[in-house]
Amino acid sequence: MFIKCLCLGIALLLYACKSDDGDWHKAPHFLVEPNSTIKIRVINATNGRLARMTPEQIRLMLASTQSIVKTHFGVNVEFTDVTETKIEQIFALIPPPLLEMRKSTIYDFKSGTGDRQRLAKSINTTLTQRGTKLEDGLDYVRPYLPNAQAKDLMSFSALLSTVMLERLQNWGRVMAADGKPVLDASAYNEIADWDILGYGNLKYDLIITNQLFASAEYAGVDIHTAIRGGVTVGLTTYSRNSKFGSYIVWSTFPFVDNSDNTLLLRGGETYSATEAAELSGAYLAHEIGHLLFQFGHPFGQKSCVMNPVSMLRFREWSNQINSTNCKIGSRPEMTPGAIPEYYNTNWLQPQH
Repeated sequence: MFIKCLCLGIALLLYACKSDDGDWHKAPHFLVEPNSTIKIRVINATNGRLARMTPEQIRLMLASTQSIVKTHFGVNVEFTDVTETKIEQIFALIPPPLLEMRKSTIYDFKSGTGDRQRLAKSINTTLTQRGTKLEDGLDYVRPYLPNAQAKDLMSFSALLSTVMLERLQNWGRVMAADGKPVLDASAYNEIADWDILGYGNLKYDLIITNQLFASAEYAGVDIHTAIRGGVTVGLTTYSRNSKFGSYIVWSTFPFVDNSDNTLLLRGGETYSATEAAELSGAYLAHEIGHLLFQFGHPFGQKSCVMNPVSMLRFREWSNQINSTNCKIGSRPEMTPGAIPEYYNTNWLQPQH
């Protein structure tokens, strides 16, 4: 099935996709009152092969999120006690028919059978649908692609697809603690699969995981994800069981991994255990902005918490955000409901 989508995210990517052959509807927008208190249900899904945060780091991370959300969005968030589970158990909540359907939207870089031209066209579709200006895109990538040139969005998209695939291959050479590649034969790295958890019996609003999300899709690839080599830090997408109409998947991997590839994307930034937790929490506030307000991405507006981190330079990003210079409503992307969430009624699975 060919799917053409408008997807932003989260950070790093918001995978709200529209399909030619589905029954798509806008999910209800949860209205957040100023100074209100919002409770968020949390689970921690761990991959035993990869580095993970300790319970104390998770506590520090969520405290950091609370502080940034209060400062930048004016609301109080409370998190439930963090339930822990294995990654295979949370992944098993994905409805099997949707998991099979998703295969057609994933660029299979592991076997080398992906369609490069289709990937470039899909990036162009995403950038066009979300109104990305060529000049803004080039300005955003030039610090990391100094020779970047493009005459239009299509040629820019082709450039992004090439960079994305080259850097994605680098992740195949990163080893886990067991001496095997971080990206193994499982599909845990595929962000497109995590995107459909909300169609099943998911009971949480925030999934924290130590899994690396590094993948390529024929829908929803945004600029910041492409230049990282397909790395997604966070995803906010539809959930039938959440009062917000969506849920967050959040990876701690980019904050705790210290492989050469991660350090390269972090611009050499190294973090203590405490700083890793606090930076992860600060950037999670970005994803909370998608969850509670459906904010977009004001690319290049460095004072905005909703501006995606450049590469994986979290300390640099954190030092630049300033709530005074980027208030709610100050820009189109900072307007509540800027990026509405959509869902496909044909994909909804029976509840058990």
